[in-house]
Amino acid sequence: MTSIPMSGFVQAGGRSTRMGRDKALLDWHGTPLLSHMVALLEQATDDVKVVGRDHLPDRLPGCGPLSGIETALTITSTENNLIVAVDLPLLTKNFLRFFRRTAERSKRPVLACKIRSHFPLCIVIKRTLLAEVEQRLAKGDLSIHGLIESSDPEIVSETQLCEGGFDLFTFSNLNTPEDYLNMHRGH
Repeated sequence: MTSIPMSGFVQAGGRSTRMGRDKALLDWHGTPLLSHMVALLEQATDDVKVVGRDHLPDRLPGCGPLSGIETALTITSTENNLIVAVDLPLLTKNFLRFFRRTAERSKRPVLACKIRSHFPLCIVIKRTLLAEVEQRLAKGDLSIHGLIESSDPEIVSETQLCEGGFDLFTFSNLNTPEDYLNMHRGH
């Protein structure tokens, strides 16, 4: 099967309030966390851009990750777009390649993983959802969870992830200084 083009986007526009400093600039084993995430996505997508920073700021600042998704869908040149948060450093090349293959087979507009009751910000979203995202932003409905659930998504369950050999710890967010110390030490 020929690979379907897929753009990659790292969301790095958050305020990092719980961390107390810019998460994207944290050292991740000798490289800034943002550089680590870009390099990781480069192994699974055709083109990688950073959303929420100087060269590509969120089109609607202060509206959270949904605004970053809207920015990505506005500028993307591909139908399929893999969007990840900058604070998921334990994602792996193998998982992202598995996720891309799963998205390529799916006809659904969104592919997401569900861990317990939440969806980590590691999704594949089709460009056709741009209008839906814009409507949600206009209404002030900024919930990524709501967007995913209302869009007829394909969900990768915890069971599927475990059967695929992926550790659920992979989806841990790096939000606080304690998270950083624990994850940086353990990885």
